[in-house]
Amino acid sequence: MKPHEKGVCLAGIQKYFPVNGVHALNSTDFELRDAEIHALLGENGAGKSTLMHIMAGYLAPTAGRILVDLQERRFASPADALALGIGMVRQYPHLTPGFKVWEDCILGTEPGSLGVLHPRKARNAVRTLSDRWGFELPLDRDTAELTVSQRQKAAVLALLLRDVRYLIFDEPTAVLTPEETQGLFALFKLLRKEGKGIVLISHKLEETLGIADRVTVLRKGKTRAVRSVRSLSAETLQALMFGIDHKQQDPALVPHRMFPEAVPRGSAEPILSVQGLSVEAPGRPFIRNIDLELAPGTITGIAGVRDSGLETLELALTGFLAPAGGTIRINGRNLAGVKTFREAGGAYLSADRTGFAPDLPLQDSIIIHAHQRACRGFWGKFGVMDQKFLDSLAGRIMHQAQVTGSFKTRGASFSGGMLQRIMLSREFAENAPLLILAEPGWGLDGRSRERLAGKLSNYVAPGRAALLFSTDVEELIAVSDLILVLRNGTFSARIPLDSREQGAARMDTYKARIGKAMTGGFKEAVHG
Repeated sequence: MKPHEKGVCLAGIQKYFPVNGVHALNSTDFELRDAEIHALLGENGAGKSTLMHIMAGYLAPTAGRILVDLQERRFASPADALALGIGMVRQYPHLTPGFKVWEDCILGTEPGSLGVLHPRKARNAVRTLSDRWGFELPLDRDTAELTVSQRQKAAVLALLLRDVRYLIFDEPTAVLTPEETQGLFALFKLLRKEGKGIVLISHKLEETLGIADRVTVLRKGKTRAVRSVRSLSAETLQALMFGIDHKQQDPALVPHRMFPEAVPRGSAEPILSVQGLSVEAPGRPFIRNIDLELAPGTITGIAGVRDSGLETLELALTGFLAPAGGTIRINGRNLAGVKTFREAGGAYLSADRTGFAPDLPLQDSIIIHAHQRACRGFWGKFGVMDQKFLDSLAGRIMHQAQVTGSFKTRGASFSGGMLQRIMLSREFAENAPLLILAEPGWGLDGRSRERLAGKLSNYVAPGRAALLFSTDVEELIAVSDLILVLRNGTFSARIPLDSREQGAARMDTYKARIGKAMTGGFKEAVHG
């Protein structure tokens, strides 16, 4: 490939991870030019994030060349890439705990003289840029108090403060509402107009086709295609990503009830019952007087922006935040903290993967809820765990997640999509009566999302219940019996889904209703 005069070119990149024997990239090529939005697509494990971590200096390639404006470069760290104008907003942005937002944004570029920081000057610079792009960030709040979407905005702001030329975004719209996504894409267009190059890693094909100028498709660590979006359709992209004829359907991907009828309540007691719930946690949006019931055999979705109280409600229902008022009952048992949530029959996966330790062997994250069950036999009485049982459990969960590799290797060695499938399979394996998932489709490709929909349907069929928190409206419409919209700490709409209505028109109708309820366009009845 002949590199462009202005831009970043990755040529013949190879990446081998000796710790697990994985060839993540095999002579992969990628080019980002000035003033373009370039989408990088591929199924989970295709090597997208690995390639971009190399471009941003987080990983060193095993072989291959990195050229910036035709000059070959080597990056020993992200600082080297930043010095040349390349920055990355990672899928789960890490901000410095204990710092205020504006302090984290200027870290490493502090304005001052003779080693003395000028706080007012620094904060004003951050505020000016934040206002310019309409981020509306709480600059004086501790970074630990930010929601996932706010963390992403803070990471973008920090890069813009460094005047980067090239920005890499890894699944940036995963936790954004349609309106927020439009705002982000408007920002992309403004940045492109200013001459900046943008890489967009995404699994949302229609969304990608609407914003990108060019598309590069990776499959099994190799570059399979580089195309202008003008010559592409979603169907063509699917065929390139998965190496299959899009007209042939994989039977494993067909859910047993994609749009199910709600199971009649009858005299069955609700698995989850919430009455008059209020939550007042410092630094978090309040929850006000919420009522909620989950009947056996149903999937309920809760839509909203995370700033509207979505995360607050999620943490309260799973025992991480104490209510200021009201009651939460699981299987008739009052919730009184995280321990009672699990003991009462709850399973839970958070949006930020609480319970996942990237620097430890993957098995440690897989078996986190199984320690008591592993204390078996005579030695189990003394707290000695059955290692064969734990190895078998870890292997079974990885098999169910369709992820190959050793569970003895570091968790961070696996791609984001692989880890999401593993963590989901871990919670499904609990067979708990109540399953609560936050942003369950985050990082999953199209086929994995369809498999998730089928697993959810099968999971609740025997009489369990699932509660999904998501900012992805399409994800909720695809699997839910009922969607509740959270706005300003209370439910602004209750929208039952009619399984008889199918196709794109169905999706558009519900998206419009949910979008209006999320932004205050109207308020539907939330009872009855």
